[in-house]
Amino acid sequence: VDHMTSGNNITNTDGSPLAKKAKLSEKANEELSGFGACKALLRTTVESPVPTLPSSLTPKTKNSLEKLQLLFDKHGFRTSVVMSPRPALSIYKDSCILLSPSEAKEVLLMMLGMHTNQDDMERWYAVSVKKVYCLSLFCIMLRKLCPEAAQNFAVDALLLENEALCRSMGAAETTTDELNRIATTVSERVASLIQAAVKADTRIRSAQLEHEFNRHTYRNSTISNAIAQLFLTAHGCSIKDIYFKRSHMPKYERITVYLYDPDIDEFKPPPFTFLPSLHCLLEQGPEALVQGMIKSFWSHLLRHGYFATPAICSEFTPDLEKYFLSGIAQNPNIPLLLNAHFTPSYALSFYLKGKAGAGKSSLVRNFCPALNATVEEHADPEILVRFVKQNLNKPFEDLQLELELRPNNNDLSVMSIIQGRRMTMTQSKPGLVVVDLEEMASNDPDANPNQLKTAQLISQRFSGRNGDYKADAKAPRNSDKRGISGDATLITLFTSNYELEKECKDALLRLKMFENLKCMVVTAVSGDDRSDFAHAYIQQCVQDRFANLAPECSIELNISMGEGDTRILVRRLRLLAFYLCSLVADSESVKSRIVAKIAQTASGTYIVSSGDRSIELKTSSLQNLLPVEYRVFDSRTEIVVDGLRESFKGDESNILNRLDEISQILDFYFAKALAPVVVVSNNAELIEKLVDLVGVQKDVQMIPHVDPKSYKMMKSLYDPSDTPNLRDDILKFGRGAFVAVELECHSKDAQLRIREIIEDSPSMTAFSTSKSALYKDGLFFGVYVDGEITPEVLSRASLII
Repeated sequence: VDHMTSGNNITNTDGSPLAKKAKLSEKANEELSGFGACKALLRTTVESPVPTLPSSLTPKTKNSLEKLQLLFDKHGFRTSVVMSPRPALSIYKDSCILLSPSEAKEVLLMMLGMHTNQDDMERWYAVSVKKVYCLSLFCIMLRKLCPEAAQNFAVDALLLENEALCRSMGAAETTTDELNRIATTVSERVASLIQAAVKADTRIRSAQLEHEFNRHTYRNSTISNAIAQLFLTAHGCSIKDIYFKRSHMPKYERITVYLYDPDIDEFKPPPFTFLPSLHCLLEQGPEALVQGMIKSFWSHLLRHGYFATPAICSEFTPDLEKYFLSGIAQNPNIPLLLNAHFTPSYALSFYLKGKAGAGKSSLVRNFCPALNATVEEHADPEILVRFVKQNLNKPFEDLQLELELRPNNNDLSVMSIIQGRRMTMTQSKPGLVVVDLEEMASNDPDANPNQLKTAQLISQRFSGRNGDYKADAKAPRNSDKRGISGDATLITLFTSNYELEKECKDALLRLKMFENLKCMVVTAVSGDDRSDFAHAYIQQCVQDRFANLAPECSIELNISMGEGDTRILVRRLRLLAFYLCSLVADSESVKSRIVAKIAQTASGTYIVSSGDRSIELKTSSLQNLLPVEYRVFDSRTEIVVDGLRESFKGDESNILNRLDEISQILDFYFAKALAPVVVVSNNAELIEKLVDLVGVQKDVQMIPHVDPKSYKMMKSLYDPSDTPNLRDDILKFGRGAFVAVELECHSKDAQLRIREIIEDSPSMTAFSTSKSALYKDGLFFGVYVDGEITPEVLSRASLII
């Protein structure tokens, strides 16, 4: 089995060395040190399904500092043992270099995040290898923890298929495109394995297996962590903490490893994982890491369709910098903790004031997933960011009831939900909570609710006190233990059409969680900012499509940007990006640089061009873009359209005249350019046939004949966990899976019930996170409506026939 290095030696499964290979060429070494080194994690055998370490790293050290020091000394590291405040091993940073070829030292350098090609390796691993490697580990785990289910014929067949696939991806000739193609199917493969295992052994819970897969994903989040897990398992040692001591003298900079000691430690520490941005922290320091987190945050916000203007960025960034820095390095005078962690001490709070339609709610809604993705990418993949929304624009008596502190913690009041969301039973460590306090009222004395009363109520309840607010009253004893006012893991975001009055702000500032409250004005994206958004968003769409190649993009965009709500512009840009990606997909230039031009003609058509290729588009119903000359981009689309043409041959309706629109919508669906795709019709036969044809295509799942009047769309807060519902039915197929759903709406009430499930924003239940939410990528909804189509469904439709 080849191991994860660019050296020339390989070992047998028992660790014994094989004969040396011929010396690799410089090009081969370069490739192996990057993408090849990552693929080596997949080079396993049936007899040895887990990658092996070089033979010189196999003698077990267990929890012995002396043996661990001997191992690092043997491979050219400069080390010392410190005794205060407790025994630990220090590895000096200036010795973390490769002076001569050494396969074992390369593995150790990769584990410590100090390899010269570390950044490239981490990128290749994250983009191409990680998901497939975690699938391989999940198969091993399933055989070990569920032996009875694994003996079932169907489960065993799925395991053998996936195990063989993962091993084949480790072959030297495997390309990034092949790995990326398989990586996109991992979620569906895991979901299929879980379904088969639960069916084979009813004692197994699907949530338990999903948790196990997520655990593998967290612990192997980077190539440093993947190798660290192999190292810790092979050596049988348990790491408590690892710190990095900075110094103005480079020779004194060191990484200090504290092992678990049962004579000192009361409890065994949880499984160790490194900070995902380990290399950046060691080489550039926490300040550079924070800047990377800021950049990632705005990038993820843009991916979710929200463009932050320079004014918004300049207002948010200083507070975000303090927040991120407090979570990574709370005290600059003490060594930096290299364990995966994010424990902020800076309270983050914003009051967003703006006119209706300015984008306040859109910013707040996308803040949570953007923050979750940023923390996962840079600080700790196990941290979950949950979301709680509380509307403040309701009668004051209702607010008092909802925010009331009650004597037990099972009351499902807003306060209990906020407190419970930070740490649920499924989480391995406490997370963060974004509290969305929507629609703060004006301070009109006659208004109900009134801004001052609302602010005082929030101040009183969040500090753990019932009763009425009194400005000069002291807090009762132990009220700080009942309240949430001092918890920096709670991020509060107010939205309002009105200014926050001084006396209202003073009432909030009594609490530590609001001590950094910043008020700002949010305005709709317009003018140059709207143009900047369009350019940035379409480039992001194209780069996401070719993430494995990371090409530079130069796109000249000369189209009408419109005014007001940006959602219409976002949809248009996604469709234009789809056509642009289709044009350049087979071009060699996509591997390095994409140069394209998109222009709107006087007649209203769009011309997308790149090099000597171009395509002209026209606008159809519901602002969809279709090629002027009929063209199909996906073979599955042709099969569906041919099936419709055959089924409705001789039909006097307009169905056959709309096949070009249907085919383009299907192309958007299979490319995930629209999420979700919603086709609405009063023709029940058409919807049934369309969903049936889409559902039998390759990689597509199908849920037919769903009546919203008799079947829940999603669980409510009070429903039992096993309540059947459409949201969970879709999630069973895995995140991002292609699923075709037939919805039969025989009344206006049924149409109202599907509003949330068919809109483009993620569907979340009472205790969802951004990771457990139902994202609409890959979802196709065929909606039959008996009678008049309501405005709520019309506004969400991709095509109406």
